[in-house]
Amino acid sequence: MKSIKHFIIYFFILFFSDNCFSQELLRPLSGNVQLMNKKHETIIANKTYSVVSLDSLPFFDDFSYASINPYPTGKHWLDSNVYINNGFPIAPPSIGVATFDGLNKKGYPYNVLAPVSSSNKSDTLTSRPINLQKKGSHFYLPADSVYMSFYYQAEGRGDAPELLDELSLWFYKPNQKIWKMVWNKSGYNPSAADTLFNRVMISVVDTAYYDSLFQFRFINNATLSGSLDHWHLDYVYLNSNRNINDTIIEDVAFGYMSSPFLKNYSSMPYSQFIPSEMATTIHNFIRNNSLVAKTKTYKFDIYPKTGGASLFNYTGGTNPILPFNPNGWHNNPSDLSPTFSYVFPTLTDSTFFKIIHSTTSTPDNVKQNDTLVQIQKLTNYYAYDDGSAEQGYYLNTYGAKTAVRYTLNNADTLKSLKIYFDPIIEENLIIGSTFRIVIWADGGGGPSNTIIYKDSLVNPKYLSEGYNAIPEYKLTSCLKLNPGTYYFGIQQTTNKGLNIGFDRSNNHMDALYYDIGSGWTQSTVRGSLMINPVMGCYEPPAPVGIIEQTKRNLEFNLFPNPAQNNLYISSSNFNIDNATIEIYNTIGQKVLSTIYNKEMVDISNLQNGIYFVNISTKGLNVSPKKIIISR
Repeated sequence: MKSIKHFIIYFFILFFSDNCFSQELLRPLSGNVQLMNKKHETIIANKTYSVVSLDSLPFFDDFSYASINPYPTGKHWLDSNVYINNGFPIAPPSIGVATFDGLNKKGYPYNVLAPVSSSNKSDTLTSRPINLQKKGSHFYLPADSVYMSFYYQAEGRGDAPELLDELSLWFYKPNQKIWKMVWNKSGYNPSAADTLFNRVMISVVDTAYYDSLFQFRFINNATLSGSLDHWHLDYVYLNSNRNINDTIIEDVAFGYMSSPFLKNYSSMPYSQFIPSEMATTIHNFIRNNSLVAKTKTYKFDIYPKTGGASLFNYTGGTNPILPFNPNGWHNNPSDLSPTFSYVFPTLTDSTFFKIIHSTTSTPDNVKQNDTLVQIQKLTNYYAYDDGSAEQGYYLNTYGAKTAVRYTLNNADTLKSLKIYFDPIIEENLIIGSTFRIVIWADGGGGPSNTIIYKDSLVNPKYLSEGYNAIPEYKLTSCLKLNPGTYYFGIQQTTNKGLNIGFDRSNNHMDALYYDIGSGWTQSTVRGSLMINPVMGCYEPPAPVGIIEQTKRNLEFNLFPNPAQNNLYISSSNFNIDNATIEIYNTIGQKVLSTIYNKEMVDISNLQNGIYFVNISTKGLNVSPKKIIISR
């Protein structure tokens, strides 16, 4: 099993064509884009402690802060090796888990040369010292029935740990200064139907643990050369007055991030957003972790980037929610798939909207997973993925083509493609290879053989800083594109798999196509490929014949903005009477030129979209301004 870890994990399409064996494949990642470029503060566990207690019972962490911080919170933990995330687990008890693998805190392998057949100590997750000596005036004894519980899952959406791999739990005896293993689980390959988290309950009976500096630690053994041998941890809970049958969790929780508020994408350029791109329904994942039905409420609010009052509020009302086991996710339509009528305001620049989802129930002992903060981006690029990768997608045929479908609503310019290549070290598979950026025309049911643009050979690259940053590959020349559907991708010049980041938590396989010599085929691999077109390389005409000081003093206003049929112009520091007004579209074409007549500029013949307005008067060219036409 281990010997093929880095070769092939899943076979998704197998067929013969002209005596050529062809396949569409996934493999484990060698790095983690969420971590490898993040500037983080390293947390170091001290050898000794000068205070009596740094924490007290109860101890609880469900890692529900995964969308905010990919590292364990310093409130509970001393080290930061594990990866806090939403993407790897399947049906977690609550949103966010701690994932153990073969990568360090920077998202790189512990040992890139580790044999794939090996398994060694990898990630650790160590608690802060916990006062198990006393609380207030009460001294703890084994009779206080202190129990430690947690949930774990092997593999999830990642890589299954093998028999040599292991997840273990250790308790610390401060007076003896030794760690003792109190639980362990050997690796195994879960069946396709095994998607539940397993519960573990450990009684703290040894009096040597009842100390003011008690700690516990999770450790995994894994192959140290990549994102391999995954274990996912959730609901870590240590408290007194518990028992072996203490299995009820009075908690209604979000399990995953809600689906995007865009109908077709997770992110898109603000210049391409039109009302029909707005989702009219979203999909939520809410679960009841108790054993009885509960009454709950659900709502969400949409806030602008600048903060302030809510732009829109949805309230789903009060509905019963059945226990997750055996009923699954909450399925009331007003909460599961709320339908609403709202459109983001007309956009004049890159922005984002903050959506805050919340649910309430009684009783509910865990409040932090009742609120979900979602960021909806409208910037300068298209994406189906959420910016994280769980595995790598590749084709192993020389000349193979990979393309992702995106649709432009307005004329625009293509600046670059953002592509995340996993930094595979072995045999220099990636760094030593080359590829070309290619744009294909729409063939009506996939890419056609008509190439709109084909760039020169380039090598994959990696960024040294910038959290969650994906490298951009700029086009040699800016590409003007009219409204329509296009296929953006690459053609490789190697028979090695280039291993492009693949987001398995968002399924858009209908937009992914590949060609390995037998024509274009739609993907059958569930997920989203991390190839993101970046739009907007056109710059408006620059003013000429004017010194910088004068340029700064010449200001004018456009209103209304957004405009419909008429555009009005005013200035407080220069005369615009009889000025020449020129309007350019986003691909640099002059679409209107007229003399300002003190009243208005008729723009009724221009289509909806973004334009640049330039004014020339008395030999002076004034810095252009942006205008949106939206009807």
